Amino acid sequence: MAAPSLDRLVGSLYRERSRYWNVALVAATAFLESIADVVLEDDDRDRLDAGTSRIKKRSRAVEKIRRKVAEGVFDRPETVEDVEASLHDIVGIKVLCKSPRDLTAFTLALESTCNAPDSAIGFAIPPVNYVDHPKESGYRAYHAILLVPVATNHGTRPIKVEVQVKTRLQDAWGELTHEDMYRPGGVLKPDPTHEDYARRMADLLATVDDMADTLAVELDSKTFDSRTPGSAATATDARDEHTTQVVRVTRTGPKYALAVSADGRRGIVPAQSVRALLGTSDRIRVSDHIDVGDDLTVAVDETAEALYFRPVALVDRPASS
Repeated sequence: MAAPSLDRLVGSLYRERSRYWNVALVAATAFLESIADVVLEDDDRDRLDAGTSRIKKRSRAVEKIRRKVAEGVFDRPETVEDVEASLHDIVGIKVLCKSPRDLTAFTLALESTCNAPDSAIGFAIPPVNYVDHPKESGYRAYHAILLVPVATNHGTRPIKVEVQVKTRLQDAWGELTHEDMYRPGGVLKPDPTHEDYARRMADLLATVDDMADTLAVELDSKTFDSRTPGSAATATDARDEHTTQVVRVTRTGPKYALAVSADGRRGIVPAQSVRALLGTSDRIRVSDHIDVGDDLTVAVDETAEALYFRPVALVDRPASS
């Protein structure tokens, strides 16, 4: 009997496994999001996004297998199981980070979690770090293949999920260089000019990523209010009506809020001042106590680094039922 065609094998695999792949995709996304929550517990959560995912199209899977067989990477699959074993990236999730330091923090946390003895999700193979060791093309990303357990009527089945972790600029590189057109199996063959431009663009974007990291660190240092409650500059010493003004909150987050005064000046409402009003030394989230649109009475404290609005009182809110 003739061996089934590759198209039929891949079609059978998709019919038999698709429901499990979808379950694994949901579980892996929740797993990655939970790691991001821990990494950015007290920071802007939008700095990490694991919301981009896909299941590879059947036609793309067939094309990739044919190319790998032609290149001698592996023998032609003869069974559905062979097809599944030959591809690690049928199920894929992309994690986008705002900066290299967020990428590093996330990948270190991912490795620590997956390598823990009690973790239900682990690595199928060791991760590959193309950020520290870029491809010749200039491509940068962190690749990991997760094994996600999925319950079936025949017991638990481990499903492979590829995770790519990139900064937003590293992800943009693929669009800017039309990588999908030139990648292996693509419709165009890269010439030396394209390869040179792609590498140079990758290096330039890496430099911009590093600059963005430096600016983010500087921003953190200027928005962090290191002075202690009770010092001469805190709002508790400025309750007199002649030294206060009302400002409108325009943005709020874990570490600080932003507000604007009647004369258009924009300032920072730091967590330390809010913590002092609450009478606690515990860690707080400013956004739990200040909302966008709040009108706050504040003392104005202008330093060489920033303009601080230190509230003398928080908005009274009705108790939740």
